[in-house]
Amino acid sequence: MLDKRTKIGIWIATGLTTIVGAINLISAVTPSLQDRVHWLSEIFPFEVRSGGHLFAALSGFFLLTLATNLSRRKRVAWSLTIVLLIGSIAAHLIKGWDVEESAIALVLLVQLIVLRGAFTARSDRPSVAQGVRVLLGALAFTLVYGTVGFFWLDRHYQINFNFLEAVRQTLAMFFTADNAGLQPITRFGRFFADSIYIVGTVTLLYALFLLLRPVLLRGEPATEGERQKARDIVERYGRSSLAR
Repeated sequence: MLDKRTKIGIWIATGLTTIVGAINLISAVTPSLQDRVHWLSEIFPFEVRSGGHLFAALSGFFLLTLATNLSRRKRVAWSLTIVLLIGSIAAHLIKGWDVEESAIALVLLVQLIVLRGAFTARSDRPSVAQGVRVLLGALAFTLVYGTVGFFWLDRHYQINFNFLEAVRQTLAMFFTADNAGLQPITRFGRFFADSIYIVGTVTLLYALFLLLRPVLLRGEPATEGERQKARDIVERYGRSSLAR
């Protein structure tokens, strides 16, 4: 049994993971401060800094999906979150020297490392329900990513988007041949428009993988370890003649 302090720590870590995921999403669609970009551009070219924005967006999605499993003390979720947090810290610094976002991610990283002994649960078996939940989350995440981006970044385009126009423009990126006539006027505007396709593709492919995984693994034979465990259970608890 976990003590009360550890349980509270896990709850806080779960909440912080959700917060960091949301921060990553918002930070990904926010241009960096010009005074910071000025000297960063001398070290990292635009392509590298824009890659930081893209990683922040994708890591935000995966952190949001991992938060629930952290609350259930899943070891794999803990490991993946650690990797994503390290990447997030680097991405925030590379894309715009965003020390504020990096500091929050670092606090969560330290907390998870301190609590590492509490995350011992094995992953659940794949299920279609899990895939459906992630699929809906992927669709919602992509829509929010595009909507918030167009709403905040309208100065990078030839139109000033209100909220509903930002929603329509995000949908148009996937359902119209000409992106509803979208015309970026800056390099960051072109990057963001392209990033919507990348974010949508990666998140939806991940959801599709989770949907198909139960089918793909249905016929997978038991491992030798699983067979031995079954034999041990029969030997220990079997009472009928069929168990001997």
